[in-house]
Amino acid sequence: MDYSQFKTIVLLCIFFFFCCPQAKGSRKYTVCVYNSLPVDSPKLRIHCYSKDNDLGFHVLSSYENFSWSFKFTKWFLARTVFSCHFWWGEKAQEIDVFNEEDNCISDLQITSKTYCQWTTQEDGIYLSNEKGEGYKYISW
Repeated sequence: MDYSQFKTIVLLCIFFFFCCPQAKGSRKYTVCVYNSLPVDSPKLRIHCYSKDNDLGFHVLSSYENFSWSFKFTKWFLARTVFSCHFWWGEKAQEIDVFNEEDNCISDLQITSKTYCQWTTQEDGIYLSNEKGEGYKYISW
């Protein structure tokens, strides 16, 4: 193999390393926002989005939910991140609802294979996984 062929192979390896998503990124994930606020309270308003996808504004009555599915992408300098803005009466929060393929979000270690459920309650917003394990993430 001469230098020119070697150089081409090295350049192709570098290209695929930096430009192609990792195989791990082929899993499909579902994020669900569930309104568990009291029936007699204001409706929950949400706006969820990523860098590439605006999922729109939604108004949820008590016990309603909004969910979406996507394939996680992890590139060298980019990754899939979804955020939501929550409004409940005068209260509001804006948080990442997905930014980590093994834990839904990187700052709360709740192992999840493919499902992230966010539940709004009177005292805050909770995250749980497909096993029903849940933790309070943030207060209103």
